[in-house]
Amino acid sequence: RLTIRDSKGATVIEAMHPSKRTATYQVVAGETPPVVEALDLKGPDGKPLTSEIKIPAGVKRPLLVIHPAEKAGTGLRLIVLEDDVSNFEWGSTRFINATDKKMVFTYEKQVVELPPSMEPVQTRPGGASRNIEVKFFFIDRPSRPFYSSIWEHDPELRMLVFLGPGSDPRMGPVAMKMIPEDRRLINAAAEAAKAANGSKP
Repeated sequence: RLTIRDSKGATVIEAMHPSKRTATYQVVAGETPPVVEALDLKGPDGKPLTSEIKIPAGVKRPLLVIHPAEKAGTGLRLIVLEDDVSNFEWGSTRFINATDKKMVFTYEKQVVELPPSMEPVQTRPGGASRNIEVKFFFIDRPSRPFYSSIWEHDPELRMLVFLGPGSDPRMGPVAMKMIPEDRRLINAAAEAAKAANGSKP
């Protein structure tokens, strides 16, 4: 059980899912930085263990990614990414290579290197919706893709893709988590909220 604690108090993080975003949470910075609390884990003082949320300067719309980290006291690694659409456009895909291996991603005639890093690498095919062939390679095995598929490019979607070490040999050497976001659903939800607020006396 996790909460976000800032200068105004603590808020439980609800409906967490490995392939979905949660609702948006507002964080207010004060004298101390905001933290994520692990309510199930207590320190010597009896209080929940915490991990600090470090928001880089200039980030307009921070996206907090909570990643497992066995060596951390809370068992968590917190990654803050810029999520503003001026930086992460609709129709784009962002890759985070959380393995220790250099990879290459290819689509259509494009070749994109994916170094091991928590810094995202972004691709944007552009154009209308269409199916595109994609492949992943280890950089030292350029003739043997470890993954090959057909993805749909949709200019109304943006996708965050995490690449991690595979835990199931049957599924290949790399585990992939894909977290999509659909602009149409966001706009529909905003219109519904606007209509609901407008109907209140």
